Amino acid sequence: MSSLFHAMYSGSRTPHIPYKLLHLIWIHAEHLAGYRQQDAHEFLIAILDVLHRHSKDDNGGQETNNPNCCNCIIDQIFTGGLQSDVTCQTCHSVSTTIDPCWDISLDLPGSCATFDSQNPERADSTVSRDDHIPGIPSLTDCLQWFTRPEHLGSSAKIKCNSCQSYQESTKQLTMKKLPIVACFHLKRFEHVGKQRRKINTFISFPLELDMTPFLASTKESRMKEGQPPTDCVPNENKYSLFAVINHHGTLESGHYTSFIRQQKDQWFSCDDAIITKATIEDLLYSEGYLLFYHKQGLEKD
Repeated sequence: MSSLFHAMYSGSRTPHIPYKLLHLIWIHAEHLAGYRQQDAHEFLIAILDVLHRHSKDDNGGQETNNPNCCNCIIDQIFTGGLQSDVTCQTCHSVSTTIDPCWDISLDLPGSCATFDSQNPERADSTVSRDDHIPGIPSLTDCLQWFTRPEHLGSSAKIKCNSCQSYQESTKQLTMKKLPIVACFHLKRFEHVGKQRRKINTFISFPLELDMTPFLASTKESRMKEGQPPTDCVPNENKYSLFAVINHHGTLESGHYTSFIRQQKDQWFSCDDAIITKATIEDLLYSEGYLLFYHKQGLEKD
């Protein structure tokens, strides 16, 4: 990684080929080794895991005292806290668990597991800096679906500690802790039984994202005091888009490209060794697969 960062900031105008990094990932994540087609999301999780495992020595003994507390560079940047609240439908007691997460995987309209939605044409719509486009599903819609209360049904009863018996319940996910870098994985590849397919639904995504509505603290405020004021948004909950990974093609045969931001509103398209300047329209009309946002507090004035 040190060599990679040195090459990226060396000022060289020739594309850098990180073959050493790829080889190291093959060594430590054997399921990704070889020249078969692999998934970019799986590769992301694998590389974060490799770096995390080899950075644990930097904790200064914290890992031994508290296995859930890691202060390595990966956890400092990518790890958020995902809160799961399970509410008993009989006595309304709530069981809460908080799990670390490196990314958030979001269902898409058109999948078997998610909300019904048509796949609207985008020809008559203009994509803007926010993702509120009438008739077109957005990243915000996906996040709202992800954090909705979900009734688990009679076939998935959970033993309630208060009732001391199995009861129907609802489950709701929210963010307890926001990471510095938030990665959203749009679940475009669906496996249902023996069927495998790619979901090509166009999802609009914003250049700037406010995560306040999806926080556990926001949910608690709504339950206690009603809707919180919308004109008071903490800056630490606001994010800026800085990279997008796209998948082109089908489930069986595809190709990955990416958009990366060098400076504010200056974007580049990366297609293997071909790197070209990109417009905001190129970026926002792309078929996003992995979306990377960082907290706006990292922006330079």
